[in-house]
Amino acid sequence: MSSSTKQASAVLAFQQKYGPWALIAGASHGVGAAFAQQLAARGLNCVLVARREEALRDLQAQLIEEYGVEVLLVTQDLAHADATSKLLAAVAEREIGLFVYNAGGDPYITKFLDTSVDDWSTLLRLNALTVMACSHAFGGRMLERGRGGLILVGSQAALGGIRKLAMYSATKGFALNLGESLWAEWKDRGVDVLNLLIGTVDTPTMRAAMVKLKIADALTMVLPKAGEIVEVALRELANGPTLIHPEDLSFSDPALQPGTVRQQHVLSKSAEAALFIGTD
Repeated sequence: MSSSTKQASAVLAFQQKYGPWALIAGASHGVGAAFAQQLAARGLNCVLVARREEALRDLQAQLIEEYGVEVLLVTQDLAHADATSKLLAAVAEREIGLFVYNAGGDPYITKFLDTSVDDWSTLLRLNALTVMACSHAFGGRMLERGRGGLILVGSQAALGGIRKLAMYSATKGFALNLGESLWAEWKDRGVDVLNLLIGTVDTPTMRAAMVKLKIADALTMVLPKAGEIVEVALRELANGPTLIHPEDLSFSDPALQPGTVRQQHVLSKSAEAALFIGTD
């Protein structure tokens, strides 16, 4: 079989597992836009979700022109209490085979008491409540079909508490544990779940945060590119529940990768818990 034939076969298999539509929440730039571009290149129609309609329209035009896919725009603030219901209404009967949640940066980066409870509550809804509701709604539809995928784009901040990132690390930790638990529940039912934990990535949001914090060489420091990270994530989607970038790429032996260690932890703890909570 020629390389072109193998590639075409892989694309077809990807479409059959995760198509015909992908929904990318937080698609206006950076990692979200890179997901949209690479999924459209695989032939998936895209639902693009973000607050900035102008940026979405530019991306929509690019995807249609370059890949000939259908593109639906949804201008939506995912921190609102009704975010999930509005997404469901917008997609209507479209079959979402892949859901990517890429929203949830920390706009504050302050000590806990230096930001109001109302502002922290907004971040909590964005990074936890909406993640939970969307996973329930779209994941449930995938389970009924017996196929699909869920990607929760997170941060290495999820791995432990960090000064001046208390609520960010707490909410990202929520998403991490939710995703790993869903992977354990869904892995034998045809639905893949992957937590993508990123250290740093070259996006406008990251650069702006570094400038705000007066980081040396904020605009010139070499950072991983969004497209490179997304390429790895899509390649590893079926090997959940967690991909830690870039650490997982630095081990030639998969057994030593931090993501693999977390996978074994989820499996072993699920087996232990089954003695008390059942295997259903």
